Amino acid sequence: PPHTAGAPRRAVWARVSAQEEIGTMMDGQVPWRCLVPADAVAFIIGKGGTNIRQLSDTSGAHVGVSKEGETPSTLADKIVTIGGLVDQKESACGQVIQKLRQMQGISDHEPGIFVIIVPQISAPVIIGAKGAQIKSIMEMSGAEINVGRESIMGMPDQPISINGTSDQVVSAVSKLNGVLQDMVDRGKLSEKDFAWRPQADGGADDFGGGGGGGGFARSE
Repeated sequence: PPHTAGAPRRAVWARVSAQEEIGTMMDGQVPWRCLVPADAVAFIIGKGGTNIRQLSDTSGAHVGVSKEGETPSTLADKIVTIGGLVDQKESACGQVIQKLRQMQGISDHEPGIFVIIVPQISAPVIIGAKGAQIKSIMEMSGAEINVGRESIMGMPDQPISINGTSDQVVSAVSKLNGVLQDMVDRGKLSEKDFAWRPQADGGADDFGGGGGGGGFARSE
């Protein structure tokens, strides 16, 4: 039977890894993934996992942070994965952004940059013919969006940086992931496209160069 967003599952979720949850995709719902600087992770998780549990409880979403060995060693940032229904993911994403802004002294109404990751194969669809799709998302959300030219080293994922106020960023993240959800619903993306698996032959270069630069930063 499908999992419901019940409290017992949320309480346990704070202690399981992002990678385990990515594999299940939560009843066909796309997991939202963002890059967070390693030094911000303790602030998001909180002492004994208090913050991340509270975040899960108040949003109803399942929130996980990547652990050692769940991302390529070349990636300095951690991956925060948010699972659940769209409104739950929007709430949790907003809270993650708020925590990052608090830590970096950026108010909700100031522009700041937030980085999400998407499967590399989805980037052309997100951009759209002659950039129509991404232009539409920028206009609807009010945020500036920049799709990285290269994938993240060692991962089949591409970073997308979003610049705007807190509300604009959450709106853009939701709409960008809406494109991914549509691709999943049409069978163009599957669970494996959202999971990183270490290459036995150390083939980190299979996916090209590129970097992340996660979390929030004040935009000048």
